[in-house]
Amino acid sequence: MTQQNNQGVERPKKLKNLIFYRNNKTFLSMVKILKKQKANFQISHSKYTTSIILPDKSKINFIMNRYKDKVFIANRMVESDLKQHPQFEQMKNSNYSTKNFGIVNGIEPCSYNSVINIDISSAYASTLHAQGLITEKTFKTLQRLEKHERLPAMGMLAKRSLVFDYKDGKVVDTNLVTGENRQIFFFLIQKVEECINKCREISGEYYLFHWVDGIFIKNDIPVEDLKRIEKCLENYGYKYKYEKVINFELSRRKDILSIKMNKNGEDKQYEFNDPNHKENFESLVRCLEELEVLQGENPIRQNVPTPSSLERSRGTYELDYTPFLDES
Repeated sequence: MTQQNNQGVERPKKLKNLIFYRNNKTFLSMVKILKKQKANFQISHSKYTTSIILPDKSKINFIMNRYKDKVFIANRMVESDLKQHPQFEQMKNSNYSTKNFGIVNGIEPCSYNSVINIDISSAYASTLHAQGLITEKTFKTLQRLEKHERLPAMGMLAKRSLVFDYKDGKVVDTNLVTGENRQIFFFLIQKVEECINKCREISGEYYLFHWVDGIFIKNDIPVEDLKRIEKCLENYGYKYKYEKVINFELSRRKDILSIKMNKNGEDKQYEFNDPNHKENFESLVRCLEELEVLQGENPIRQNVPTPSSLERSRGTYELDYTPFLDES
């Protein structure tokens, strides 16, 4: 279809944005057609959406899920509130930890008929509210979302995409585009982890492991310690809930830990690298370095590879972009 400009000259009518569910085969077939046509276009690839952007700025979007408008409205309200906060510029340019799990150092295989699990309710939204980063109105809007809606509304803060520029059907440039609120999302992760680690200290020998916003504890922990944990959570401005966990089983394959359980009637499994394995090894290396120095010899210099968790932290992910670089 065509439309006329101010001089009466016909030009191609801009296409409306198209939306499809993300399907790798369909997407790559469309890219292949554009390459053969030696077209100019962009590909923007992120965790939830991959878009083909044409020269007239129309888009063909391939999405993981289709969310209701209220999810995007809630996200925009959060971002608007953040920009009004006096510490916004400082926070968005800071660096925060993304670590959000932990386990007993040197834990051996074990099993329990039941364990105590305490989960923080709406952890990230509650952190924003408790830290004064969003208004009461925005917090209530987030709370009205279902859990599967609230997570993306919050996760959009950490958005990041890899953009590929194509000219005459070939990649000529790539750029990593990061949302300005990404570090603020990591701040939320760090604050939740800070609170959970204090709960871990209170748990002492009864602590088993924690994952994101939930802590798992042996069920013979003294009641007074549970009360102290509850008080800690309340001091951080968090509401919490006890979840029913049975058939808890932990196994190990060298530094790989596997945890199986039934939580609220649903079977769950976690598998990750032992986060203490690298720390223990580096501690041994440091001791050897000190010993070598005392003996007047050269200190040990060794690069230790960082093991990565098999489960990705919320808000962080790897981008699989190799198919876009294929020139076939």
